[in-house]
Amino acid sequence: MSERATSPIPQRRSTLGLSAAALLAVAAALTGFGVLLDEGLWGPTALVVATAAIAAAALVRVAMRRARRLFSVVAALGAAGVAALLSLTLLFAADTALLGLVPTPDTLQRFVELIRAGELSIAEQSIPAVADEGIRFLLASGVAAFAVLVDTVVTASRRPAAAAIPLLGMLAVPVILAPGALPLLTVLATTAAFLLLLALHRPAASGGAPALGRAVAVAASVLVAALIVPPLLPSVVAGAALPGGGVAGLVTGINPVLELGDDLRRNTPVTALRYSTDADGGLYLTLSHLAEFTDDSVQPVVAGEQVQPSTIGPPAWLGAAVETTSVSTRIQLENVRTRWLPLPSAPETVTGLAGEWRVNTAGVTLSTVEGSVREGAYDVESLVAQPTPEQLRSALVAAPRLEPYRALPEGIDPIIALTAQQVADAAPGDSAYDAALALQRYFTQGDFVYSESAPVELGYDGTSADIVAVFLEARAGYCVHYASAMTLMARTLGIPARIAVGFLPGVRNPDAPSEYIVSTDDLHAWPELHFDGIGWVRFEPTPSRGAVPEYASADVPAPDDVPEIDPETGEPIDAGPDAPAPGTDTETDPVDRVVGPTDAPDAGGLIDGGNDGSADGSGAPGTLDGGTDARALAAALTALLVALVLAPALWRVLRRTARLRSPDPLDHWREARDTARDLGLLADPEQTPRQLAESWSSAWSTDEVAQLDALRHALEQRAFAGGALPATTPGSTARVLGALRGSAPWWARAIARIAPVSLLDRTPRDERFSVDSASMAGVADN
Repeated sequence: MSERATSPIPQRRSTLGLSAAALLAVAAALTGFGVLLDEGLWGPTALVVATAAIAAAALVRVAMRRARRLFSVVAALGAAGVAALLSLTLLFAADTALLGLVPTPDTLQRFVELIRAGELSIAEQSIPAVADEGIRFLLASGVAAFAVLVDTVVTASRRPAAAAIPLLGMLAVPVILAPGALPLLTVLATTAAFLLLLALHRPAASGGAPALGRAVAVAASVLVAALIVPPLLPSVVAGAALPGGGVAGLVTGINPVLELGDDLRRNTPVTALRYSTDADGGLYLTLSHLAEFTDDSVQPVVAGEQVQPSTIGPPAWLGAAVETTSVSTRIQLENVRTRWLPLPSAPETVTGLAGEWRVNTAGVTLSTVEGSVREGAYDVESLVAQPTPEQLRSALVAAPRLEPYRALPEGIDPIIALTAQQVADAAPGDSAYDAALALQRYFTQGDFVYSESAPVELGYDGTSADIVAVFLEARAGYCVHYASAMTLMARTLGIPARIAVGFLPGVRNPDAPSEYIVSTDDLHAWPELHFDGIGWVRFEPTPSRGAVPEYASADVPAPDDVPEIDPETGEPIDAGPDAPAPGTDTETDPVDRVVGPTDAPDAGGLIDGGNDGSADGSGAPGTLDGGTDARALAAALTALLVALVLAPALWRVLRRTARLRSPDPLDHWREARDTARDLGLLADPEQTPRQLAESWSSAWSTDEVAQLDALRHALEQRAFAGGALPATTPGSTARVLGALRGSAPWWARAIARIAPVSLLDRTPRDERFSVDSASMAGVADN
């Protein structure tokens, strides 16, 4: 019987402790994502998938502890992949799977949709982002992959320190996306878990049995940190963006106005929606209303009752005496993730929506019960109110049950009320309507300028009452500041007021005159004031933005200054040929623009969600965090991933080249032995060269056996003959390597090239083949 048959493969020690430590290290590193993600059970979800993957791999290794290392590693990786797939199916697509667990083609389709949703959500949001289902799916999949990589390194190699590379990769994500925000607790917990890995891998070097108590204490500390750190971390990095950026930040339900400035500052506009309407000049579309001013923001109106939307109006606040016009509108959502549904003012019916929604009749607005909607079309029948200046001038502002819209925040700066009173005192009339007109004209016809950058540069960006006071002195800001200022100033005068957030009418589609294209450049905020018997009335205080309604236009006459009307033309007699027509503002009306070659929303700025209006669903990249090209970032990450995948293969080629150029037979033998290990063949360094050679060459040709014998004899001569080393040619060794590859199946050869496992182990000292330095010097001289 040959020596190969009498030399059993040694049984490896259990790696369950190492796997548990690997999971703890990944959990500790995962806490760093608390500075990136704001809402959602992203931590537990990711840990469930990672735990399932590592547990499956650990069980397979235990079952195959007598198998060859390569087969054990491959089987463990396969088991981890299956476990991760089943876990993802159970958590994200149970309704598409057999028994809620076994994936089906519908499950894979759901995964594709989740990946697309996650990519779009990442492109839309800024930091910290809301961890919606798409982001949770991507995070769970990625963390599971990192966990399996760490587990494989520490259990299948003799270099556990290499596990620091994937752990540092996880920590690099928050470091790159939120510089300076990585919590110290995360770093300490990850470091402690990594030290625990090293201690468990080589217990003798770490103190042996007395160190067991310390290891258990470290493990418990890391576990506690992984569970309690994420909720304790600050959700907003000082000086960074507030929750929810991009269009997503506008509609996540946290506060629909917090990130409107970031959206307006996008380098490239993103098409949010399109709509067709029979209204002349387009429509303002409202998402939500804001009413409650707090210390640092203004909060949305609380949602109303849960309904299946159909007939939701007309609004109770709309006065019966006000003339209205019925308008039909079809809205097509494109690249927008919304919890609040964009609606025209005063909607009556909404059709085309599935499921239940929350309707706020005080608005009227619609919001999802949970989650958000990204795309789809729906039809709206609405009313356009047309109050006259005379009706508004005679209306009171004393209606009951409007106290929330009259409330002022505590500690409001006196400059706000003082300025409002001075403006109202200068109005030509003493009605609330005249005061409202005066407030609007104070901003549009004064020294105020529209600026999206000044509030950021001067540090007063936001919606709080204190910021309004600073804005009144700086006299530069964008729609949020003008709407907030006029709302607060109107309240100081006793006029109920609120802020509406939504979209401007957009621009006409030249190919379909009744269709309007609405982009992120059209995001807007405006004040609405309540007049008894009329209802909520829109005003437009933002200079150079929006369309001023006819009842608030610059040519509305003063109470005692009604011009004489020409009976033939219907125009004021004193109106010259260049005077503006009644009902128009001196500013350019943006909705009258037609999209042309120079002012069309740039298709290159659309978020690549397959729903950007292109024929094939392929859009150019969107922007990430206010200007970062999402596709460029994806390309860079892909290139980095490819480089990481190819790095082991390149490293192995360089090592092989260096060994084959060496005159030392030991280097050639080590290359043959490592090649065998990469291929899954017997390559135990404790086996003698004769034992290994016999196990390799049982099916080789005579010439191949002769080349292997020559290499083995050169190695033995190196160890026992002394003096000068025997010559070993690269050509003969290369033929041995070719014979080894020919002994393995094609899939083993493919794995050996892409993932050479020999790189995971430290090269054995091979002391039996040692030679003195003088002999080696002689070889070098020759």
